[in-house]
Amino acid sequence: MQKFKSLFQEVPDPRADNTRHDLVDVLVIALAAVLCGADNCADMAEFGCAKEGLLRQFLRLEHGIPSHDTFSRIFRLLDPQAFEPVFRRFLAEFAKELHGVVAVDGKALRGAFARPQDDAAAAGQCVGRRGAACD
Repeated sequence: MQKFKSLFQEVPDPRADNTRHDLVDVLVIALAAVLCGADNCADMAEFGCAKEGLLRQFLRLEHGIPSHDTFSRIFRLLDPQAFEPVFRRFLAEFAKELHGVVAVDGKALRGAFARPQDDAAAAGQCVGRRGAACD
């Protein structure tokens, strides 16, 4: 996680100086949410709220979990040219440390399961030997 945080410190924050949420915190939550099946900014905020206890173990989150509006505003303002090379370096670093296999429940991804009424089910995943999982 420290590598992610140090790499993404290089991404310029496009917001005004009086922001409430740290850019790196927002990017970490967004990445984790997308890896766990989030499709949009509302899903990212919902994921953050659901996993807040876990996220607080390694993020500051001084003002709690950002709202879906905050995620949306950041991704609208973020400079893709500044973000892309940093994200590519992150992926390269992540790939170096990934040992084993990324297991994904294919049936869940294809929708061959009974969806709950709230349609918030995400496919369970386990990333290599790190034991990271999404519920």
